[in-house]
Amino acid sequence: MQEVVITGIGIACPLGVGRADVWSTIENRQSGVRSLPHLVEANYPVPIGGVVPDFEPKQYVKPRKSLKVMCRETQLGFTAAEFAWEDAALAEAIFDPDRIGVVLGTNSLRSEIDELAGIFRAACKEQKFDIRRWSEGMRELYPLWMLKYLPNMTACHVGIAHDCRGPNNSIIHGDVSSLHAMIEAADVIARGHADIMIAGGASSMLSLVDLAWHGGARMSRRIEDPAGACRPFDADRSGAVGSEGSAVFVLESRAHAQQRGVKIQASLLGYGRRCEPCADTKQPTGQSIGQAIEAALTMSQMSANDIGHVNAHGLGTCEDDAIEAQKIEQILGDVPVTALKSFMGNLGAAGGAAELAISLMGLEQGLVPPTLNYEKADPACPVNVVTKPQAPTSPIVLALNHKLTGQASALLVRAE
Repeated sequence: MQEVVITGIGIACPLGVGRADVWSTIENRQSGVRSLPHLVEANYPVPIGGVVPDFEPKQYVKPRKSLKVMCRETQLGFTAAEFAWEDAALAEAIFDPDRIGVVLGTNSLRSEIDELAGIFRAACKEQKFDIRRWSEGMRELYPLWMLKYLPNMTACHVGIAHDCRGPNNSIIHGDVSSLHAMIEAADVIARGHADIMIAGGASSMLSLVDLAWHGGARMSRRIEDPAGACRPFDADRSGAVGSEGSAVFVLESRAHAQQRGVKIQASLLGYGRRCEPCADTKQPTGQSIGQAIEAALTMSQMSANDIGHVNAHGLGTCEDDAIEAQKIEQILGDVPVTALKSFMGNLGAAGGAAELAISLMGLEQGLVPPTLNYEKADPACPVNVVTKPQAPTSPIVLALNHKLTGQASALLVRAE
């Protein structure tokens, strides 16, 4: 089996665009969560979130005509992939296009409300909606609308832009999607089916369609203090915060990376993917979290003492954090834990990749990135939360994601 390494990292998230901007924001302990004017104007009950600052897609998307068929999530994913491509020095590389592929995690992509307004207006008669006029209203829809919102389009645009003719796939699995995408991409390389894979995620938890559907359920109500709203593992945590963004990695076989002389930034050691049956009740016990951690340790032949820090899911809700913290402590003991949603909120499907990217940036600086807003310990969360940047005891990070319907993913990575 081929050993899989990371040679490029690209990121666009509420902390900035590009790794330099993002790490500078972390160093300065600045939150990417803020009050969002469009949600305030809509009188939404939780008008806060994390948006990518000063993002201008025309700077990064080429050809520009592609923007006509790219929603914002795809634009962010394409941008992060461009940064990763440059970081891995692939622009100057000679490679077989049949041996390079793309696997990205994403959410179901939701249409912008204004793109649907014409349909509803046409389906109304005397200011009353009439479902029988829906077909007539559909004529008002932008003809290429579906090409903007198919969830596989981000991976397709990245593949087309760089003539990646190898495996191309998209994983839509909620908050575990981007770690699952990285694992799938690593498996493709390990099996010898590709030399290079572009992997990560791009998503948003701020679509008005989704926000209207959920009505602010499980979200933090600390709207008067947006920067302090997401408080993973803290005794005063009150809920999650939605955000948007993307992080993308270039994965290669070690042999291929060495052959082209590129810097190897990290290596993938092992992983675990598990699920417990709670999709109906939405009351997970943490069984899948524990099993995923143990599977990653077994695959990598590592012990708890080998782990330098855990990059936790750290959603900021009372129930999720307690379940996760107890499993981490049970299996890994007093390992340092960081939770980066405290800086930027929950990116959804892209969250795991973005959080791992920041951990690797920190390890490059000889630091474990800190957690914001952790002020008071909660006995229900018996973990060693990192509140200030500290030197790692090991260059190995365990990235962890899980979701309310029982899925969990753990990925062990060693910085080099």
